[in-house]
Amino acid sequence: MPKKAPTQCRHYGCGRLVQTPGYCEEHAADAIGWQSDRVRGSRHQRGYGSRWEKQRARILARDNGLCQPCLRDGRITAARHVDHVIAKAEGGTDVDVNLQSICVRCHKAKTAEESARARSIAT
Repeated sequence: MPKKAPTQCRHYGCGRLVQTPGYCEEHAADAIGWQSDRVRGSRHQRGYGSRWEKQRARILARDNGLCQPCLRDGRITAARHVDHVIAKAEGGTDVDVNLQSICVRCHKAKTAEESARARSIAT
């Protein structure tokens, strides 16, 4: 079987050809999604160790285990995550008033919005 033709790196303005669709080695960090702990640090290095687990439990209890964005929209949904209202990447901190209980659906939507905002600032 013939090999697939190489494609251009997805990084804007990069003309390098790659064998597998995506980014060249120089722009591999631009890929969206999960990165290994070697790249982004372990959960403890990123501030999500045992202290975070205790704080997370406290926030879920404070919010009665309910998704706060859903409550604001008049829906009652169980929360499984705790989220920074102002993302850490945007200057938010781990203080309780900057944390909210959030359901998986709302968390994914909020994270996607924050990622898109970060990408638009970077370019």
